[in-house]
Amino acid sequence: MNFRSLYLLVFVSLSSIYYSQKIDSLKHNSFVLTGGAEYGKVLATNIHLKILENKNYVGYSFQFLKQATGKKECERLYNFPQYGIGFFAFDFLENKQMGSPLAVYGIYNAKIKQWGKLKWYHTIGFGVSFNSNPFNNDTQYYNTSVGSKTNMFISLGTGLYYELGRYFDIGFTLKFNHLSNGSLKIPNKGLNTVAPQLSIVYYPERINPKLSDTIPIIHKKYNTVEFSVFGGKKDSFYRGDKRDDLKLYEGYDYSIYGAEAFYMRQYSPKSAYGLGVGVTMDEQYNHTMYVSDSTLYQKKRFSNNQPLVSIIPTYRLMMNRLYINIGAGYYVFKKGRKYDSPAFFQRIGLQYQITDRFFAAFGINAYDMHIANYLEWKLGYTFHKKERK
Repeated sequence: MNFRSLYLLVFVSLSSIYYSQKIDSLKHNSFVLTGGAEYGKVLATNIHLKILENKNYVGYSFQFLKQATGKKECERLYNFPQYGIGFFAFDFLENKQMGSPLAVYGIYNAKIKQWGKLKWYHTIGFGVSFNSNPFNNDTQYYNTSVGSKTNMFISLGTGLYYELGRYFDIGFTLKFNHLSNGSLKIPNKGLNTVAPQLSIVYYPERINPKLSDTIPIIHKKYNTVEFSVFGGKKDSFYRGDKRDDLKLYEGYDYSIYGAEAFYMRQYSPKSAYGLGVGVTMDEQYNHTMYVSDSTLYQKKRFSNNQPLVSIIPTYRLMMNRLYINIGAGYYVFKKGRKYDSPAFFQRIGLQYQITDRFFAAFGINAYDMHIANYLEWKLGYTFHKKERK
């Protein structure tokens, strides 16, 4: 598939639609089109990537964004961000065996500073990618970076943009991209890339939001008590004795489920912090794998399943009804064994307030600051919400 042709066709087609309209019809048009290309390297984060002679790649992106105008209080609070949907295509050049991942993701751009026509932005993208070429022992494709065709896509960037007249900006951004399936399928050491990106931004109508001269709104702050239940799955492979008798990544799928309670204290219109306690039932923790007669088996580790009790300090970034939760926790009574993940873990997740009380969340539980343990899906309820005086 020729991603260069696809990218140019989409960008030119949409641009021509906007140009064909009269200026009057574009009045109050707050949409923004962005196209970009990047050339960089795949980071050699595992042994199979280190042996690649050429780690270069090319990436193409297209984004359809909405420019915040300040009509909502949260838009003014976050300095009039841009948000929307993006598409990204990887071309691994001399390493076609890695596939041609195509990502679809939500994008959030926020302006940090502006000096006349020069602007400094940071950008965050989160979505899903398709068409990776995963590890396959039968076909002797041994890249352990990804174990599945479908993966999460995370993109981070920061860079400078310069206004070229009424309709266009040109941007130069440093980008980091990450592909991972959250250990739903092993191996999953992650695929990371870094590159400079050159982009063109098209404004059908450039909107320069201005701060309101009205009396600023006094934001209410709350203390909340939240309860939630969660579940997830992970793939785990055998790492003990007689491993040579098996395929390299032979193992079992395990379920994880549990419940948590959090006390959160809001200290600004944007942020809150708090402490949580959780109880987790992890099937992997409660089972042991062993090899007999070149066959892999599993058995119960304890006579009764043992829950994992955790303490989880958490920081929360609040954007209207969407929250970003970042925390680090510790399983206080976990009984360690060889090849187990450590008792200290990290997590990051998105939480959306469906109503004032009910919420849903999705996140990643990881360890060693970079290894995904499992993906967790959560439903919760806010039992107590008290306004701070």
